[in-house]
Amino acid sequence: MTRTTLETPDVKTFAAADHRRRRLEQLLGLAIAYRNCTRKELARTLGRDPTKLVPGTGIPKLDFVVELATVLDWSVGDVVDYLWAPPASDRDEPDAPATAATHLREAQRYRDEGRFRDVIDTATRRLAERDVSSAQRRALRAVLAEAYYALWSLVEALAISRDLLDTYRASPPQTRQDRRTHAMALYLAGQTQRRLMSIEPRRTRSLGKAARGDLEAALVLCRRLSLDRDDPQIEGMADTCVGAMIETDVAIGTCRPLDGLGQLLAGLDHIRDTTTFCAERLESYGWWCIYGCNIALRHLDDERELQQHMAVFTNKADEISDLLDDWPMRERVFTMQHTRWERATGSTGFEIPVIIDRDDVRLITGAMGRFPFFKDTGWRILKSAQIVE
Repeated sequence: MTRTTLETPDVKTFAAADHRRRRLEQLLGLAIAYRNCTRKELARTLGRDPTKLVPGTGIPKLDFVVELATVLDWSVGDVVDYLWAPPASDRDEPDAPATAATHLREAQRYRDEGRFRDVIDTATRRLAERDVSSAQRRALRAVLAEAYYALWSLVEALAISRDLLDTYRASPPQTRQDRRTHAMALYLAGQTQRRLMSIEPRRTRSLGKAARGDLEAALVLCRRLSLDRDDPQIEGMADTCVGAMIETDVAIGTCRPLDGLGQLLAGLDHIRDTTTFCAERLESYGWWCIYGCNIALRHLDDERELQQHMAVFTNKADEISDLLDDWPMRERVFTMQHTRWERATGSTGFEIPVIIDRDDVRLITGAMGRFPFFKDTGWRILKSAQIVE
Protein backbone atom coordinates (compact mmCIF):
# COMPACT_ATOMS: atom_id res chain seq x y z
CA MET A 1 0.00 0.00 0.00
CA THR A 2 1.44 3.36 -1.05
CA ARG A 3 1.49 6.04 1.59
CA THR A 4 1.05 9.63 0.41
CA THR A 5 2.25 12.52 2.47
CA LEU A 6 2.00 16.30 2.32
CA GLU A 7 4.89 16.70 4.67
CA THR A 8 7.46 17.98 2.14
CA PRO A 9 5.27 20.71 0.56
CA ASP A 10 4.22 21.88 4.06
CA VAL A 11 7.82 22.10 5.21
CA LYS A 12 8.70 24.14 2.14
CA THR A 13 5.69 26.39 2.65
CA PHE A 14 6.56 27.04 6.29
CA ALA A 15 10.21 27.63 5.41
CA ALA A 16 9.28 30.17 2.74
CA ALA A 17 6.93 31.99 5.12
CA ASP A 18 9.60 32.05 7.81
CA HIS A 19 12.13 33.38 5.31
CA ARG A 20 9.80 36.23 4.30
CA ARG A 21 9.01 37.05 7.94
CA ARG A 22 12.72 37.36 8.72
CA ARG A 23 13.29 39.51 5.65
CA LEU A 24 10.36 41.76 6.57
CA GLU A 25 11.76 42.15 10.08
CA GLN A 26 15.10 43.15 8.57
CA LEU A 27 13.43 45.82 6.44
CA LEU A 28 11.51 47.11 9.45
CA GLY A 29 14.79 47.31 11.35
CA LEU A 30 16.32 49.28 8.49
CA ALA A 31 13.33 51.63 8.44
CA ILE A 32 13.64 52.26 12.19
CA ALA A 33 17.34 53.02 11.83
CA TYR A 34 16.86 55.16 8.71
CA ARG A 35 14.06 57.26 10.21
CA ASN A 36 15.62 57.26 13.71
CA CYS A 37 12.31 56.28 15.27
CA THR A 38 10.87 53.62 17.56
CA ARG A 39 8.95 50.57 16.40
CA LYS A 40 5.78 52.14 17.75
CA GLU A 41 6.39 55.35 15.80
CA LEU A 42 7.12 53.35 12.64
CA ALA A 43 3.88 51.38 13.09
CA ARG A 44 1.97 54.65 13.41
CA THR A 45 3.54 55.92 10.18
CA LEU A 46 2.65 52.68 8.42
CA GLY A 47 -0.88 52.76 9.83
CA ARG A 48 -0.44 49.42 11.59
CA ASP A 49 -0.72 47.91 15.06
CA PRO A 50 2.86 47.65 16.46
CA THR A 51 2.18 44.04 17.46
CA LYS A 52 0.99 43.06 13.97
CA LEU A 53 3.64 44.55 11.72
CA VAL A 54 4.72 41.10 10.52
CA PRO A 55 1.87 38.82 9.35
CA GLY A 56 2.10 35.12 10.05
CA THR A 57 2.29 34.29 6.34
CA GLY A 58 5.14 36.74 5.86
CA ILE A 59 3.14 38.30 2.99
CA PRO A 60 2.30 41.95 3.72
CA LYS A 61 -0.58 43.66 1.95
CA LEU A 62 0.15 45.90 -1.02
CA ASP A 63 -0.60 49.16 0.79
CA PHE A 64 1.84 48.12 3.53
CA VAL A 65 4.58 47.43 0.95
CA VAL A 66 3.98 50.83 -0.65
CA GLU A 67 4.13 52.64 2.69
CA LEU A 68 7.29 50.74 3.74
CA ALA A 69 8.97 51.61 0.44
CA THR A 70 8.10 55.28 1.02
CA VAL A 71 9.58 55.21 4.53
CA LEU A 72 12.78 53.56 3.25
CA ASP A 73 13.00 55.81 0.15
CA TRP A 74 13.17 52.61 -1.89
CA SER A 75 11.12 51.68 -4.93
CA VAL A 76 8.22 49.27 -4.40
CA GLY A 77 10.01 46.86 -6.72
CA ASP A 78 13.12 46.87 -4.51
CA VAL A 79 11.05 46.00 -1.43
CA VAL A 80 9.23 43.22 -3.29
CA ASP A 81 12.48 41.84 -4.70
CA TYR A 82 14.04 41.66 -1.25
CA LEU A 83 11.01 40.04 0.39
CA TRP A 84 10.58 37.41 -2.32
CA ALA A 85 14.24 36.66 -2.99
CA PRO A 86 14.75 32.90 -2.42
CA PRO A 87 16.95 31.70 0.43
CA ALA A 88 20.56 31.07 -0.55
CA SER A 89 20.01 27.30 -0.20
CA ASP A 90 17.28 27.40 -2.88
CA ARG A 91 19.35 29.15 -5.52
CA ASP A 92 20.96 27.31 -8.38
CA GLU A 93 24.71 26.91 -7.84
CA PRO A 94 25.00 29.77 -5.33
CA ASP A 95 28.76 29.54 -5.02
CA ALA A 96 29.59 29.14 -8.71
CA PRO A 97 31.59 32.15 -9.91
CA ALA A 98 29.99 33.96 -12.85
CA THR A 99 32.36 34.89 -15.64
CA ALA A 100 32.05 37.83 -18.01
CA ALA A 101 31.09 35.38 -20.76
CA THR A 102 28.33 33.99 -18.52
CA HIS A 103 26.96 37.46 -17.89
CA LEU A 104 27.15 38.28 -21.59
CA ARG A 105 25.17 35.13 -22.45
CA GLU A 106 22.67 35.96 -19.73
CA ALA A 107 22.26 39.51 -21.05
CA GLN A 108 21.77 38.17 -24.58
CA ARG A 109 19.12 35.74 -23.33
CA TYR A 110 17.28 38.60 -21.61
CA ARG A 111 17.52 40.59 -24.85
CA ASP A 112 15.97 37.71 -26.83
CA GLU A 113 13.12 37.59 -24.31
CA GLY A 114 12.60 41.36 -24.51
CA ARG A 115 13.63 41.84 -20.86
CA PHE A 116 15.82 44.87 -21.48
CA ARG A 117 15.76 46.22 -17.94
CA ASP A 118 17.22 42.89 -16.80
CA VAL A 119 19.86 43.28 -19.53
CA ILE A 120 20.81 46.64 -18.06
CA ASP A 121 21.02 45.24 -14.53
CA THR A 122 23.19 42.31 -15.63
CA ALA A 123 25.55 44.31 -17.84
CA THR A 124 25.91 47.16 -15.33
CA ARG A 125 26.65 44.76 -12.49
CA ARG A 126 29.31 42.94 -14.47
CA LEU A 127 30.92 46.14 -15.79
CA ALA A 128 31.43 47.26 -12.19
CA GLU A 129 33.69 44.26 -11.54
CA ARG A 130 37.43 44.13 -12.16
CA ASP A 131 37.99 40.65 -13.59
CA VAL A 132 36.58 41.50 -17.03
CA SER A 133 38.82 41.56 -20.09
CA SER A 134 38.91 44.71 -22.19
CA ALA A 135 37.25 42.97 -25.16
CA GLN A 136 34.46 41.54 -23.00
CA ARG A 137 33.98 44.92 -21.34
CA ARG A 138 33.53 46.54 -24.74
CA ALA A 139 31.06 43.83 -25.79
CA LEU A 140 29.06 44.33 -22.58
CA ARG A 141 28.96 48.08 -23.21
CA ALA A 142 27.52 47.43 -26.67
CA VAL A 143 24.85 45.16 -25.16
CA LEU A 144 24.08 47.88 -22.60
CA ALA A 145 23.73 50.53 -25.33
CA GLU A 146 21.41 48.22 -27.27
CA ALA A 147 19.19 47.74 -24.21
CA TYR A 148 18.93 51.49 -23.63
CA TYR A 149 18.13 51.96 -27.32
CA ALA A 150 15.33 49.36 -27.15
CA LEU A 151 13.86 51.15 -24.12
CA TRP A 152 14.05 54.52 -25.92
CA SER A 153 16.57 55.80 -23.36
CA LEU A 154 18.30 57.45 -26.28
CA VAL A 155 20.63 59.79 -24.40
CA GLU A 156 22.18 56.83 -22.59
CA ALA A 157 22.34 54.70 -25.74
CA LEU A 158 24.08 57.44 -27.72
CA ALA A 159 26.52 58.25 -24.92
CA ILE A 160 27.64 54.63 -24.55
CA SER A 161 27.92 53.98 -28.28
CA ARG A 162 29.90 57.19 -28.81
CA ASP A 163 32.20 56.29 -25.94
CA LEU A 164 32.81 52.93 -27.61
CA LEU A 165 33.58 54.66 -30.91
CA ASP A 166 36.05 56.95 -29.13
CA THR A 167 37.71 53.83 -27.74
CA TYR A 168 38.09 52.32 -31.21
CA ARG A 169 39.38 55.57 -32.68
CA ALA A 170 42.13 55.58 -30.08
CA SER A 171 42.83 51.86 -30.49
CA PRO A 172 41.47 50.26 -33.71
CA PRO A 173 40.00 46.75 -33.32
CA GLN A 174 42.39 43.85 -33.92
CA THR A 175 40.13 40.82 -33.42
CA ARG A 176 36.90 39.70 -35.04
CA GLN A 177 35.04 40.09 -31.74
CA ASP A 178 36.17 43.72 -31.50
CA ARG A 179 35.35 44.38 -35.14
CA ARG A 180 31.83 43.07 -34.53
CA THR A 181 31.52 45.27 -31.43
CA HIS A 182 32.80 48.24 -33.44
CA ALA A 183 30.16 47.63 -36.12
CA MET A 184 27.50 47.35 -33.41
CA ALA A 185 28.59 50.65 -31.84
CA LEU A 186 28.35 52.42 -35.21
CA TYR A 187 24.98 50.78 -35.87
CA LEU A 188 23.59 51.85 -32.48
CA ALA A 189 24.93 55.41 -32.78
CA GLY A 190 23.27 55.72 -36.19
CA GLN A 191 19.99 54.15 -35.11
CA THR A 192 19.81 56.23 -31.94
CA GLN A 193 20.29 59.48 -33.86
CA ARG A 194 17.69 58.31 -36.38
CA ARG A 195 15.19 57.86 -33.57
CA LEU A 196 16.11 61.20 -32.03
CA MET A 197 14.90 62.89 -35.23
CA SER A 198 11.30 62.14 -34.19
CA ILE A 199 11.85 63.61 -30.72
CA GLU A 200 13.92 66.65 -31.72
CA PRO A 201 12.51 67.69 -35.12
CA ARG A 202 14.47 70.97 -35.11
CA ARG A 203 17.67 68.93 -35.29
CA THR A 204 16.43 66.59 -38.00
CA ARG A 205 19.01 67.63 -40.58
CA SER A 206 22.07 67.43 -38.31
CA LEU A 207 20.88 64.24 -36.62
CA GLY A 208 19.97 62.69 -39.96
CA LYS A 209 23.37 63.43 -41.49
CA ALA A 210 25.18 62.05 -38.44
CA ALA A 211 22.94 58.97 -38.41
CA ARG A 212 23.53 58.43 -42.14
CA GLY A 213 27.33 58.57 -41.67
CA ASP A 214 27.34 56.09 -38.78
CA LEU A 215 24.94 53.69 -40.49
CA GLU A 216 26.97 53.75 -43.69
CA ALA A 217 30.17 53.06 -41.75
CA ALA A 218 28.43 50.20 -39.92
CA LEU A 219 27.25 48.79 -43.26
CA VAL A 220 30.81 48.83 -44.65
CA LEU A 221 32.14 46.99 -41.59
CA CYS A 222 29.31 44.45 -41.72
CA ARG A 223 29.95 43.72 -45.40
CA ARG A 224 33.64 43.29 -44.67
CA LEU A 225 32.95 40.91 -41.79
CA SER A 226 30.56 38.91 -43.99
CA LEU A 227 33.36 38.27 -46.47
CA ASP A 228 35.36 36.38 -43.82
CA ARG A 229 32.63 33.93 -42.82
CA ASP A 230 28.87 33.42 -42.75
CA ASP A 231 27.46 35.50 -39.90
CA PRO A 232 23.63 35.81 -39.98
CA GLN A 233 23.57 38.42 -37.23
CA ILE A 234 26.03 40.67 -39.08
CA GLU A 235 24.20 40.16 -42.38
CA GLY A 236 20.91 41.06 -40.72
CA MET A 237 22.48 44.17 -39.23
CA ALA A 238 23.74 45.17 -42.68
CA ASP A 239 20.25 44.83 -44.18
CA THR A 240 18.77 46.84 -41.32
CA CYS A 241 21.33 49.59 -41.93
CA VAL A 242 20.21 49.85 -45.56
CA GLY A 243 16.57 50.35 -44.54
CA ALA A 244 17.46 52.88 -41.83
CA MET A 245 19.59 54.83 -44.34
CA ILE A 246 16.55 55.15 -46.62
CA GLU A 247 14.56 56.73 -43.78
CA THR A 248 17.37 59.18 -42.97
CA ASP A 249 17.82 60.06 -46.65
CA VAL A 250 14.15 61.02 -46.84
CA ALA A 251 14.42 62.99 -43.60
CA ILE A 252 17.36 65.10 -44.79
CA GLY A 253 15.87 65.64 -48.24
CA THR A 254 18.23 63.61 -50.41
CA CYS A 255 15.46 61.14 -51.31
CA ARG A 256 11.82 61.88 -52.09
CA PRO A 257 9.31 60.22 -49.73
CA LEU A 258 7.57 58.17 -52.43
CA ASP A 259 10.92 57.02 -53.80
CA GLY A 260 12.02 55.92 -50.34
CA LEU A 261 8.74 54.09 -49.77
CA GLY A 262 9.13 52.43 -53.16
CA GLN A 263 12.59 51.14 -52.24
CA LEU A 264 11.28 49.70 -48.97
CA LEU A 265 8.29 48.08 -50.66
CA ALA A 266 10.58 46.58 -53.31
CA GLY A 267 12.63 45.04 -50.52
CA LEU A 268 9.52 43.45 -49.03
CA ASP A 269 8.81 41.75 -52.35
CA HIS A 270 11.78 39.49 -51.61
CA ILE A 271 10.16 38.06 -48.47
CA ARG A 272 6.71 37.08 -49.65
CA ASP A 273 7.61 33.61 -48.44
CA THR A 274 8.90 34.28 -44.91
CA THR A 275 9.86 30.63 -44.39
CA THR A 276 12.85 30.89 -46.73
CA PHE A 277 14.70 33.53 -44.71
CA CYS A 278 16.84 33.13 -41.60
CA ALA A 279 15.57 34.94 -38.48
CA GLU A 280 18.20 37.68 -38.64
CA ARG A 281 17.48 38.62 -42.27
CA LEU A 282 13.74 38.39 -41.66
CA GLU A 283 14.02 40.70 -38.66
CA SER A 284 15.82 43.30 -40.76
CA TYR A 285 12.90 43.45 -43.19
CA GLY A 286 10.51 43.78 -40.26
CA TRP A 287 12.38 46.94 -39.35
CA TRP A 288 12.15 48.11 -42.97
CA CYS A 289 8.38 48.08 -42.41
CA ILE A 290 8.75 50.31 -39.36
CA TYR A 291 10.97 52.71 -41.33
CA GLY A 292 8.27 52.80 -44.01
CA CYS A 293 5.66 53.72 -41.41
CA ASN A 294 7.90 56.51 -40.13
CA ILE A 295 8.31 57.96 -43.62
CA ALA A 296 4.57 57.76 -44.33
CA LEU A 297 3.62 59.44 -41.06
CA ARG A 298 6.11 62.29 -41.38
CA HIS A 299 6.09 63.01 -45.09
CA LEU A 300 2.79 62.00 -46.75
CA ASP A 301 0.05 64.63 -46.80
CA ASP A 302 -2.50 62.56 -48.68
CA GLU A 303 -4.38 60.65 -45.97
CA ARG A 304 -5.53 57.85 -48.26
CA GLU A 305 -1.99 57.28 -49.50
CA LEU A 306 -0.67 57.32 -45.93
CA GLN A 307 -3.25 54.77 -44.77
CA GLN A 308 -2.53 52.45 -47.72
CA HIS A 309 1.21 52.43 -47.11
CA MET A 310 0.85 51.96 -43.36
CA ALA A 311 -1.59 49.08 -43.84
CA VAL A 312 0.95 47.20 -45.96
CA PHE A 313 3.88 47.90 -43.64
CA THR A 314 2.11 47.20 -40.33
CA ASN A 315 0.59 43.95 -41.62
CA LYS A 316 3.95 42.59 -42.75
CA ALA A 317 5.76 43.79 -39.59
CA ASP A 318 3.03 42.18 -37.47
CA GLU A 319 3.52 38.88 -39.30
CA ILE A 320 7.30 39.01 -38.84
CA SER A 321 7.18 40.02 -35.17
CA ASP A 322 4.87 37.07 -34.44
CA LEU A 323 7.07 34.63 -36.34
CA LEU A 324 10.17 35.79 -34.45
CA ASP A 325 8.48 36.57 -31.11
CA ASP A 326 10.28 39.92 -31.39
CA TRP A 327 9.13 42.23 -28.57
CA PRO A 328 10.79 45.51 -29.67
CA MET A 329 9.27 45.15 -33.15
CA ARG A 330 5.95 44.11 -31.66
CA GLU A 331 5.85 47.29 -29.55
CA ARG A 332 6.53 49.39 -32.67
CA VAL A 333 3.78 47.57 -34.58
CA PHE A 334 1.19 48.24 -31.88
CA THR A 335 2.29 51.87 -31.68
CA MET A 336 2.12 52.33 -35.45
CA GLN A 337 -1.28 50.63 -35.70
CA HIS A 338 -2.65 52.88 -32.97
CA THR A 339 -1.16 55.99 -34.59
CA ARG A 340 -2.69 54.96 -37.90
CA TRP A 341 -6.08 54.55 -36.20
CA GLU A 342 -5.77 57.99 -34.54
CA ARG A 343 -4.93 59.58 -37.89
CA ALA A 344 -7.89 57.88 -39.60
CA THR A 345 -10.27 58.90 -36.82
CA GLY A 346 -9.03 62.47 -36.88
CA SER A 347 -9.21 62.85 -40.65
CA THR A 348 -12.68 61.31 -41.08
CA GLY A 349 -14.33 62.52 -37.91
CA PHE A 350 -15.83 59.06 -37.38
CA GLU A 351 -15.29 56.72 -34.47
CA ILE A 352 -13.64 53.84 -36.31
CA PRO A 353 -13.92 50.63 -34.24
CA VAL A 354 -10.75 48.88 -33.13
CA ILE A 355 -11.12 45.10 -32.90
CA ILE A 356 -8.58 43.04 -30.99
CA ASP A 357 -8.66 39.49 -29.64
CA ARG A 358 -7.45 37.91 -26.41
CA ASP A 359 -4.07 37.14 -27.92
CA ASP A 360 -3.64 40.83 -28.78
CA VAL A 361 -4.47 41.71 -25.18
CA ARG A 362 -1.81 39.28 -23.99
CA LEU A 363 0.82 40.75 -26.30
CA ILE A 364 -0.07 44.36 -25.51
CA THR A 365 0.15 43.54 -21.80
CA GLY A 366 3.56 41.94 -22.34
CA ALA A 367 4.80 44.97 -24.25
CA MET A 368 3.55 47.31 -21.50
CA GLY A 369 5.57 45.35 -18.95
CA ARG A 370 8.74 45.34 -21.06
CA PHE A 371 8.67 48.93 -22.33
CA PRO A 372 7.61 51.51 -19.71
CA PHE A 373 7.21 54.27 -22.33
CA PHE A 374 4.60 52.12 -24.12
CA LYS A 375 2.27 51.86 -21.11
CA ASP A 376 0.21 54.95 -21.94
CA THR A 377 -0.22 53.84 -25.55
CA GLY A 378 -1.07 50.32 -24.41
CA TRP A 379 -3.79 51.59 -22.10
CA ARG A 380 -5.22 53.82 -24.86
CA ILE A 381 -5.39 50.80 -27.19
CA LEU A 382 -7.08 48.61 -24.59
CA LYS A 383 -9.59 51.31 -23.58
CA SER A 384 -10.53 52.17 -27.16
CA ALA A 385 -10.72 48.62 -28.50
CA GLN A 386 -13.48 46.05 -28.68
CA ILE A 387 -12.15 42.71 -27.47
CA VAL A 388 -13.50 39.62 -29.23
CA GLU A 389 -12.96 35.96 -28.50
